[in-house]
Amino acid sequence: MKDLIKFVKMMKYSLQAKMITILAIIFLVIGIFFEFTDFGRGSMFSLAALYLALTSMYFYQMVFTTTVSRMVQTSPLKRKLQTSGPAIITLITSLIAFTLYTVIRCVRMTPEFVEENEITWAQAYVPIFFMAVSIFVFMVYLGISYKSFIFSLVLIAVSVGGLMFLGGQDSVFESITEKLLVDNGPVLLIAVSYGIIVISAVVAYVLSVLLYKKDISEAAVRYALRQAQSK
Repeated sequence: MKDLIKFVKMMKYSLQAKMITILAIIFLVIGIFFEFTDFGRGSMFSLAALYLALTSMYFYQMVFTTTVSRMVQTSPLKRKLQTSGPAIITLITSLIAFTLYTVIRCVRMTPEFVEENEITWAQAYVPIFFMAVSIFVFMVYLGISYKSFIFSLVLIAVSVGGLMFLGGQDSVFESITEKLLVDNGPVLLIAVSYGIIVISAVVAYVLSVLLYKKDISEAAVRYALRQAQSK
């Protein structure tokens, strides 16, 4: 708990903290807006779920970039701020974003809504599973992005492309979701999705530990990080 409090306090010293916070809020608002307007309805690729998944990813950057400070560079806290810190903070914010989206989705998915929109219960709940998978992909990307930027870009491009492709293939995500529904109820689906999110944080942490001794990629943090390192 003490470390968690330290991680949260350190976030205000991250590069462009205010801008990152604003971007996270914007993505949150856009995601909720897309959900209530059913933007992109008819595809398993849910833009609402995707934007809300991205919201929590900004907090990984906020924790990690605090380590560019010379004060942190010589601090024993540095390792945690590049490994467990980002993973824990992003896990917490991801769970909050996912819970928010799940509550909104479940409240909206009434029998009347399903009937009026001529969709199955699997199609109604599939964005919940899609969001969990999206968070997993983004967490794996973040776990390596600051140390192997070019490789991580290729990985995220292929992964997002795969999500979009699978999202367009209704039978893929829909069939998985259908298997996880019990009497048209999403309890098991939600539980599995939470599990995927937790596992994603563990994977991100393990990757960051394995790559810890590798130098930070200058390309990963671009001009702002290079400037901070030179001060």
